[in-house]
Amino acid sequence: MPLLMTMMALTLLTGLGTVLVVGTMTETAVTAAYRRALEAFYAADAVVEFAIRDLAMRDDWDAVLSGAETSTLVDGAPAGTRYVGTTAVDFVHATAEVDMLLAARATPPSATSQMFAYGRFEDLVAPTEAAVPAYVCVWVAEPVTDEEEVPPVRLLYVVGRAYGATGGRRTVLVTVARPLDPAELGTLQVRSWEEPQ
Repeated sequence: MPLLMTMMALTLLTGLGTVLVVGTMTETAVTAAYRRALEAFYAADAVVEFAIRDLAMRDDWDAVLSGAETSTLVDGAPAGTRYVGTTAVDFVHATAEVDMLLAARATPPSATSQMFAYGRFEDLVAPTEAAVPAYVCVWVAEPVTDEEEVPPVRLLYVVGRAYGATGGRRTVLVTVARPLDPAELGTLQVRSWEEPQ
């Protein structure tokens, strides 16, 4: 009888130990996924801020919207596929997704979006010990404006997206406005900021 009770106690303790190990592994995986998602969100937000600053210094947004001019953050031609970890970033597919996102807006763009900035996040920020393995892209598009109510500003959609090394991605959509007065060309105003779902 004591042997049977010992075996039952051992089985019970083994089961409890297994539950604790599995629970700890699950919590660790959830925490890591949350951290990677948060890193991707901040990377997307940072690349949008970078692009807004870069756009503020441009006199000709028509060249940017046509794709003739790009940002200083580019890693080659705006075509093909880039990789970060196990994630493949196909520029054609990603641009089509951004176009669908913008087409669903109350004020859709007047033309397809153009890639403005794209590269590894570590090329955008100062090197740190805890580098974020992410690939970031920015697209720009101009919303359609009502011809009868031409605003005294020019609007631009700026879409930033960060792709994480394990397949996660986050998107930030910002609407910026630039006054039409040539004396105020370097001034940009953020009209809206959102993380579309």
